[in-house]
Amino acid sequence: MVGSLARLATHWQREARGCTPSQRPTAQANPLLLDARISSQCGTTAWRNLLCPGSGHRLSLGAKPPTVPARPIMLNFRPEDCLTPEEKSAFESQGFLVIKEVLPEARAVELEHAVDALHRRVLDAGYDPYTKKAITPQDVFFLSNVLHRDPAFLHLIDWPRTFPKVWGILGWNIACYHSHFLINPALTGSAEQRPLGWHQDSGRVNRDLEVELRPRLSLKVGFYLSDCSAPGRANTWVVPGSHLKNNLDVPADGSLPEGAIPVLVKRGDALIFDRRLFHTGSPNVSEITRKVVFYGYGYRWLRPKDNMTVSDDMLYFSDPIRRQLLGATTDFNAYFSPNEIDVPLRSFLREHFGEKFE
Repeated sequence: MVGSLARLATHWQREARGCTPSQRPTAQANPLLLDARISSQCGTTAWRNLLCPGSGHRLSLGAKPPTVPARPIMLNFRPEDCLTPEEKSAFESQGFLVIKEVLPEARAVELEHAVDALHRRVLDAGYDPYTKKAITPQDVFFLSNVLHRDPAFLHLIDWPRTFPKVWGILGWNIACYHSHFLINPALTGSAEQRPLGWHQDSGRVNRDLEVELRPRLSLKVGFYLSDCSAPGRANTWVVPGSHLKNNLDVPADGSLPEGAIPVLVKRGDALIFDRRLFHTGSPNVSEITRKVVFYGYGYRWLRPKDNMTVSDDMLYFSDPIRRQLLGATTDFNAYFSPNEIDVPLRSFLREHFGEKFE
């Protein structure tokens, strides 16, 4: 059992990009702290070629990555994927958006393979590290802190079809503070069961902040690997507009709150929702196993919700914007008062959209 569980914490598998172990930067005491010294190479043509989208490389193949890159990049960015005025209005009023067909089938297959492999390891061990109980194939399975467990998870942190929506809602001073996936096995619920556990995300935040309307602070993006386009498939249920109030009236008899609806999405679609939106899971009475991978994005000064394991290699092979999303910073004060190096997303947005991103 111990051996099976240990394999969950797999080492990051580096992609071969011409880098030998001797060329890699040495490990730091805290891999999330960037070296603030400016590399003498950062302004050279060679580094600009490495950082340009058309070069075929990701950041840094030399002995030490430049800490102030010549140009922050985000591969495959398209202006048409940005948040539209209509989407912004819908998100502000309803508290969620469904974005259709964000994952091509090949990417969905890759991600599902990563999810299934981790699930199999837990089932082989017979022990759920989250619930700390025995687990069977009929049990719901939740696993957090997944970014380091397979490259397929990391690749979606700045996915071009969804990440522009995230910065369109939250702005540039953001990072990924949580990741997890959820598996709801087929035919494990009953038609008599009701959606239970209505809640807003962030736990104690909702009690500790004594304000009339709680602040947004964060949102989640869920990538669906199953067809949940019909009710009864362990759909997430939401109450549209409930993010604009602090409480939800839930009938004592277990019936649904007024206005509650199931989120109906297909494989490859994404759900983006405000953390304040009242929502809940529901039983799976279908023959389809529901699989969803979630990413939480919040302001850089917000503490992570899981361990957020980030290896040296993950930072080493990441471009500057992805490093920002992984929590990299010059020092801890920069989470609150960032320098330019800490928030390359701001430079990227200024370059493409002007001074409105201040």
